[in-house]
Amino acid sequence: MTARAKTLFLLTLTAALGACGGGGGGGGSATASTGFAKISTDNAPAISAAVVDSALESGEIGDLVESAPLVAIGGINGLGKTGIGMLGKLGSTPAAGPAAWYQAMIGPIKIDCAVNGSVTLSGEQTDPTAPSAGDRFGLIFDKCDDGAGEVIDGGFEFVVTSIDGNVDTGEFAMSVSMTVSGLSVTGADGTEFVDGKVDIGIDTSEPPVSSITVSGETLTIGENSVTRSLADFATHATLDNSIAPAAYAIESAGSVMSSEFDGEIVYSTPVTFQGSGDEYPYAGEFLITGDAGASIRLIAMDNVKVRLLIDEDGDGAEDFTIETTWDAIRN
Repeated sequence: MTARAKTLFLLTLTAALGACGGGGGGGGSATASTGFAKISTDNAPAISAAVVDSALESGEIGDLVESAPLVAIGGINGLGKTGIGMLGKLGSTPAAGPAAWYQAMIGPIKIDCAVNGSVTLSGEQTDPTAPSAGDRFGLIFDKCDDGAGEVIDGGFEFVVTSIDGNVDTGEFAMSVSMTVSGLSVTGADGTEFVDGKVDIGIDTSEPPVSSITVSGETLTIGENSVTRSLADFATHATLDNSIAPAAYAIESAGSVMSSEFDGEIVYSTPVTFQGSGDEYPYAGEFLITGDAGASIRLIAMDNVKVRLLIDEDGDGAEDFTIETTWDAIRN
C-alpha cells in the first residue's frame, strides 16, 4: 500500500467522528423510565425531531464515505477536521512523520494543538504496509483547541474487524468496531458529546455505489441540556455517484429515550428515505411508536415539506395531521 493510501485510510477512519453530529454535555439526562412514551398532538413534533436527530446522528458517527448521504440531513461539527488536521501534522513533525507511525506499534505520538491542549495517536498494526483485521487505532483529545473556535476533549478507538479488497484503489469492504469515550466538542453554541460503542460496515467495492451501516446496542448523544440514549439501533445508507448530484438512500431502526420526554420510543423506516445531493429527503417515512400503540408517521412530502400523521389512541387510524417542514424538524 502506498504512503498516500495509508494516509487516506487513517484519515477516512478519523473522519468518522467528523460527522457525529452531536451529543451535548451539560444539562438533563435521558429518562430512566422503562415504559413507553405517551404520544399526543402536542408533543408529536418534539418527539419526531428527537427521533430523526437520534437516528441520523447514530449514522453520522460512522460517516466514512466522502460526500456521504447523512451529511444532507445532519450537522457536521469541527471534530473531523481537527482529527484530520492532527494526523496531517504527523507528516511535517520531526520524528513523528509516516516512518514513525507506519509500524507495528504506533506511538503513542502526542501532537500539540495550535492554541492549547494536545492530541495523542496510538495503535497497533499486524502489517504496517496494509490494514488488517485486528488493527487498532485511537485518538485522545486533551482539551484540544486548534484555533477553529472549538475545544475537543475525550477520545475514541476503533478496531478493524474485517477487510477485503484494495485500499489503494479505494475499492474495499471493511468492518470496524468503534468505542467513543466521553467525546465532547465545546464551541460558541455550547457543548456536544457522544459516548458509546458502534459497529461500522463500509462497502466501496462496487463504485460508483458505496454504502455504510452503523449499528450498536447503546449510544448516548447530547447537546447542552438535551441528552438522548439509543438502543438496539442500526442505520444503513447508500450513495450512488453515477448521477449528479449523487442520489442517496437511508434506512434506520431502533429505540430512543430522551430528556425531552418521559419513556421510550421505537422507530423504523417502513419506506426508505431517498434524496439527492445535500438536500433533505424528497421521499420516505419514519414510523414512531410509543405507549399503547400510539404512533407518529413522518412522511417526506418533498425535500422541503413533512407531514405528521398522529394516532393518539393506538387504534391504527389517523387522529390528527400536522403539516411542517424538514427545517422545523431538524432545527
